[in-house]
Amino acid sequence: MANEDIIAGVDSSVKELCKEFRSRPTLFYTDYDMTSLLYTYLLRNLPVSTARDRDGCEHLLVHMEYPTPFRCTMSGDQFAIKGDDERTPEGALYPRGHHAVVVLNPDFIKGYSYELIKAQDYELYKKLVLPHLDRAKPAILYGLSLMLHGDPFPLLKEKGGERGGVIDAFIAQVNKGADQLAASKAIPGFMDRSRMLAFAKGGADEVRTFLLKTLSERVEVLLCFSY
Repeated sequence: MANEDIIAGVDSSVKELCKEFRSRPTLFYTDYDMTSLLYTYLLRNLPVSTARDRDGCEHLLVHMEYPTPFRCTMSGDQFAIKGDDERTPEGALYPRGHHAVVVLNPDFIKGYSYELIKAQDYELYKKLVLPHLDRAKPAILYGLSLMLHGDPFPLLKEKGGERGGVIDAFIAQVNKGADQLAASKAIPGFMDRSRMLAFAKGGADEVRTFLLKTLSERVEVLLCFSY
């Protein structure tokens, strides 16, 4: 089994989720609904769903809410990496972010223990994993984030001639998720592929055209509309 087969299984699962959303959008109320169904598709479509670590313990390849390899902030409309000793305005250390869904590399799993693979002990991960990441065996084959806008968007121009705040907020949130994925992917050996999945229900044609033009400039963003 090659990693390309696993990646193909992810792409197939994403297409299946988009098809389901287009045909039956009322199945989904929240981002978590979308994420849960994608998780199910992945377990079904990947050529292999588990791998054993260096101690012989079995792991699923697919995981939800997997931590980023850095501290960061996603407050407001912006994403930014923060230093490990940098403090919030309240004086606390910045937390790590999380990726909605990741598909781990079986080759990465084989080289580490359970405690290191799950990456929840940041200090341990920084010491024993991050310095040894290998471009040829990235820890994550595919990282994904998902966002659902569950109601039709307002018209592009309102009475004051300004773009609707709802549309601006959606664009900002999608870009923020894409920025976090891009930051993880930029760390050599951490993440191979990434996809920011944005789902939108309804809306006027002009809004769809505007969103496609605005968000499709980013190769990691996939925008899926229902009708």
